[in-house]
Amino acid sequence: MMKIVDISQYPELRNLFPELTPVEFETSLLFAFGIPQKQISVLRSVNYRLVQRDIAAAKSKFETNSLNQLLTVFHIRLVLFALYGGKRK
Repeated sequence: MMKIVDISQYPELRNLFPELTPVEFETSLLFAFGIPQKQISVLRSVNYRLVQRDIAAAKSKFETNSLNQLLTVFHIRLVLFALYGGKRK
């Protein structure tokens, strides 16, 4: 599998989402950046169903009911991270 986001270069960002596995984090982050799931599967060189599974796992871990709610979780944490100068609160 090709790595699109090298999360080892961004440990502070990765630490914002300790609930997720590295693959779930990468997939969900790409989705939060607005990349469609089918495109994520192409970028990651994986089956579309694997992308769906990773996003469904993230939704479950955050106890969200929709993709919009999952996006909201990501956006809020990323904005707060930026507002606090890269420090997790």
